[in-house]
Amino acid sequence: MDLLQKAAGGDIAAFETLIVQYEKLIYNIAWRIMGNAEDAKDIAQEAILKIYRNLATCKSIDLFKAWAAKITHNTCLDELRRRKGKQAESYDAMLEEGREAFDADIRRGDLRSPDDGDPESALMRKEMQGIIGDGLNQLSDEHRALLVLRDVQGLSYEEIAEITNLPLGTIKSRISRGRSNLKRILLKMMEHNP
Repeated sequence: MDLLQKAAGGDIAAFETLIVQYEKLIYNIAWRIMGNAEDAKDIAQEAILKIYRNLATCKSIDLFKAWAAKITHNTCLDELRRRKGKQAESYDAMLEEGREAFDADIRRGDLRSPDDGDPESALMRKEMQGIIGDGLNQLSDEHRALLVLRDVQGLSYEEIAEITNLPLGTIKSRISRGRSNLKRILLKMMEHNP
């Protein structure tokens, strides 16, 4: 009996062992789609609960990553749909949250990358990630979600098709359009903040 079967059978320790391997993926997808840490934590917790409740529907351990990503993706989109029409968080508040998260990273010493011991390079990389994150937040929910899955999480087009239930051609087209929109947004941001 593999880990997935044990977890689906109610073995909490097996579920914890399984979810620990993917909790960073779940949180990262939620953070990139939702655009802020607080919402990402809530969505990640909700997604993990959904994963636990629906373990029996995952066909094999080999499919678990894509299956968990799909649940997280759908949970994010459900929340974004629910919020439509409600007043969105202000852009300034999102920027402030980004600064607070960056300050927290500094306090924890998270600026050093495992592959680069140079703090200045790490700081520049962190600033660029913040700029790209701001650009992603200006994309449509649909484009942001697909770019997160492809370019941030590194999932294949086939895995994204499995997660989103969209045809491969549609995914490629939307990702291309999303990248073009992101490039335009980033260039505009750079023009206004040289």
